Amino acid sequence: MNVKLFMSAALAAVPSLSAAPASAVETLKEVGALACVNDKWDEKEIEKGHKLVDYAGRCVRIPDDPAEARDTADCDGKYEYLPDETWKGSGTCTWNIKGGDKQYEVWEENSQLKDYPYKWTGGTGKFQGAKGSGTYTYENLTDTLADGRYKGTIELQ
Repeated sequence: MNVKLFMSAALAAVPSLSAAPASAVETLKEVGALACVNDKWDEKEIEKGHKLVDYAGRCVRIPDDPAEARDTADCDGKYEYLPDETWKGSGTCTWNIKGGDKQYEVWEENSQLKDYPYKWTGGTGKFQGAKGSGTYTYENLTDTLADGRYKGTIELQ
């Protein structure tokens, strides 16, 4: 199992947001730390050196501003490892915001990137119609635990 790669999906997850209600379009900057755990890494070798992986994990985002709430996410995705040692992955995260709203994220990764991109695709409540994007990094601490950083923006309608 490639430990560095399985945590990237979980860490794809990002930001914490201001609690101010949106009017028209409100753009918020997101920056902070991530802590993630890998719950599932189901790796199947379909031929020598060619592997497919089903991933699931959970994350906590910890904003740099201590006044902002910490949120949790449930993430899942798929990875493909090729015999030439390149890989790619993609998936989704659902962020569970304190107060009951949800925020939806998609991510894509590949072995040629240092910072992994994410995009916001909406949510519920205050996050309905939300858009935005950013990047994250991470470091594996064990086979199942990782930490990282995120930065980006979100536009609330």
